[in-house]
Amino acid sequence: MRSLARETVFKFLFAQLFNPGDEELFAVLLKDDRLNDQDRQFASDLLAVVQDNEQKYLDIIEKMAEGFTLSRLFASDKCALLIGLAELDNFKETPVVVAIDEAVKLAAKFSTEKSTDFVNGLLAEYARGM
Repeated sequence: MRSLARETVFKFLFAQLFNPGDEELFAVLLKDDRLNDQDRQFASDLLAVVQDNEQKYLDIIEKMAEGFTLSRLFASDKCALLIGLAELDNFKETPVVVAIDEAVKLAAKFSTEKSTDFVNGLLAEYARGM
C-alpha cells in the first residue's frame, strides 16, 4: 500500500534530521513485511526525488510558509511537506488530491493537531500554482 511506502520515507527523512548519514536505515525500513515489491520501489523512487530536490523544496516551503522560517517549522511538518511536494511534482499518476491528503495524514499521525491545516494549506496553494 502506497500509504505505508510514504510512511517509510517519512520515518527515514525524520531520522536523517537527527542522525544524518545513516543510509542503512532506509534498507531496514524497507524490509517491513507490509510493503510489497511495488511499494518498496515507490518508496525508493519517492526518497530519491526528495533527496535530489530537497533544497528546491525547502526554498518553496520557506517562501510559502509566511511568517515561519524553516528553523521554526516542526521537523515532522517539514518531512510531510517534502514528501507532498515531491509527489505533486514528480508522480503525475497520483491525483493531486491524493498526494495532498497523504501528506496531511502523515502530519496528522506524526505531528500536532494544527499541522494538518498547515500542511494542507501549503500544498493546496502550491498545487493551485502548478
